[in-house]
Amino acid sequence: MRRRVATVGLIVLSLVGLVYGRVLFESRREWTEGRQWLAKDDPDEAIVHYRRAALWYAPINPWCVAAHDGLAGIGRRAERHEQIERALSAWRAVRGSILGVRSFYTPMPSRLKAANRRIAALMAKQPRPAQDLRKSERELTREHLALLERDDAPSVFWSIVLLAGFFGWIAAAFLFVYRGLDADGRIVRAEALRWAGAVVVGVAIWVVGMVMA
Repeated sequence: MRRRVATVGLIVLSLVGLVYGRVLFESRREWTEGRQWLAKDDPDEAIVHYRRAALWYAPINPWCVAAHDGLAGIGRRAERHEQIERALSAWRAVRGSILGVRSFYTPMPSRLKAANRRIAALMAKQPRPAQDLRKSERELTREHLALLERDDAPSVFWSIVLLAGFFGWIAAAFLFVYRGLDADGRIVRAEALRWAGAVVVGVAIWVVGMVMA
């Protein structure tokens, strides 16, 4: 028994190692290509590859961090030269790559916060629609930042409830068939009522989870 457990554990660790290795390899490859484009004085193409490198996120991935540093550097240089669109592209790549890999937590929250601040400030410098002409740059920055920092991600708790309800009623439906019916297809009253009730409860939990998530 112990040998089987050890074998399964070794297989799982090997698969995890292969996936992690692929993530590191692809992240480094995209980061390297981004550096090459930057050396060719093409920061716009560098942004594309740095963003891809950052999207290959994994804990303790140095190339992901380096890609974010590269994007931030392009953004700051573009700001110094008043290249608003390029700066926005770089900072949006930072923001998008972080939000693109979040799950039950958001990685690199300090980088996301900094990117939101820079995006808001840069957007306030862009040509304004008629309804914003009387607003100061500070007011516009504050409004943009509020929108950028609004968290519309699904609730982790209610997402778990949703999944529990979904798989719960599926399992209950199978048990209704296997235990609520005898070999001749006739209803076994007590078991059928029990598992039919479980189906109803599971569906109710699933629906509540979808509404609240």
